[in-house]
Amino acid sequence: MAKDEELIYKLVEEMNEAIYSMDSHFIKLHQNLVIDELSPKQIILLDFINKNRKVTIGQIASYMNITSSAVGQLVSKLEEQHYVSRSINPENRREIFVSLDTSGIKYFEREEEIKRFIISRYYSKLELSEIVQLKEIVQKLNQIVLKEGIIHEINDKGEI
Repeated sequence: MAKDEELIYKLVEEMNEAIYSMDSHFIKLHQNLVIDELSPKQIILLDFINKNRKVTIGQIASYMNITSSAVGQLVSKLEEQHYVSRSINPENRREIFVSLDTSGIKYFEREEEIKRFIISRYYSKLELSEIVQLKEIVQKLNQIVLKEGIIHEINDKGEI
């Protein structure tokens, strides 16, 4: 069994190195194609809004694990640049909805163009059956990670 564990370790290391190399290339490519100057927190916030359409400050704060005040500051900055807009919830006037505005919509249109470029340039060189198999393997591994979690395996001192 120890031989199998060592082989699995070596294979996973090689796979992780290839993924890291590929991701590094895609990140550099992405940085050259994106003209928006957004911080990582701003991008996370915009992604959350894009996936959920209309969200509240509280939902964003919960998702990002930051205070509503910190979200308010992020939203204000993005609102100035027309990435997001705020509106009052007509059913609960104390609640503010945040949604994408013109710059935010353009940002995700550009993101879609970049994704399609990467797919046509790289992924299209694989056979369809290979893409299907790759997708299934990645989804299966993701389900294992989500099911198993990592919290149970780490003690209070951060040890495994």
